[in-house]
Amino acid sequence: MEAQYEKIIVLIIVITASAMTWKMVKDFYMTKFHRVFAHLIAVITGSFMLLSSMILFVPKNYQRGAGPEVELNFIGVITVIVMLAVLYLFFKYIPNNKK
Repeated sequence: MEAQYEKIIVLIIVITASAMTWKMVKDFYMTKFHRVFAHLIAVITGSFMLLSSMILFVPKNYQRGAGPEVELNFIGVITVIVMLAVLYLFFKYIPNNKK
């Protein structure tokens, strides 16, 4: 696959994962805190998801300008899906079953 297409796919995966994290965390904390605090907690959590999921796609021997900036791999995609599943479990599924 061409390097530009890999960058686009990785960015779509990473931004979607961080947006979904932001939404789940914000919805969870809106019921417990003021909406400003809930939004701040969600933005910080989404930012950490953005960084951690982007790190998954960095090549092992990355040198600036010498090779591809991102490397689309199966393990990285599965790891992002598992992280989102765990967040869904903690912030959506379990609180809804307690009601």
